[in-house]
Amino acid sequence: MEKLIQTKTAKILYFILGLIVISVLMMYISDNSIIAAYDKGPKIVFKETEHDFGKVPQGPSLQYNFKFTNKGSGILKIEKVQTSCGCTAAEVGNKTEYKKNESGSIKVEFQTQGRVGQQEKTITVLTNDPDNQQVVLKVKCDIDPNMSY
Repeated sequence: MEKLIQTKTAKILYFILGLIVISVLMMYISDNSIIAAYDKGPKIVFKETEHDFGKVPQGPSLQYNFKFTNKGSGILKIEKVQTSCGCTAAEVGNKTEYKKNESGSIKVEFQTQGRVGQQEKTITVLTNDPDNQQVVLKVKCDIDPNMSY
């Protein structure tokens, strides 16, 4: 009888230990699958998302290129670029799809004519990056009408 109890106890302990091992393995596999799925998508990374032109004269057109890189493993698509005002233009150029580690830029042009004082304009970049479907870029300056250019 004593051998039977030891055997049943041993079987139960082995069964419980097996369940624990299987549970831990399932959690590990599940976590790695999520990480692997995340790594397969595109990931837009901008060098900077804000640029200050500083104090500028009224009249000239200001230009700046916001540089970005696709740090994900999927194809990054720049779907649309929108500006907050008609005085600001933005374009991505002819290329809108970027492979892993490929870089590009968003060219921004701001018209200072007819404007005075502190200015801040936004550019919204719409992408297929699941974590950054909408990136907001900013340009700002202080327009001095008395400053010559």
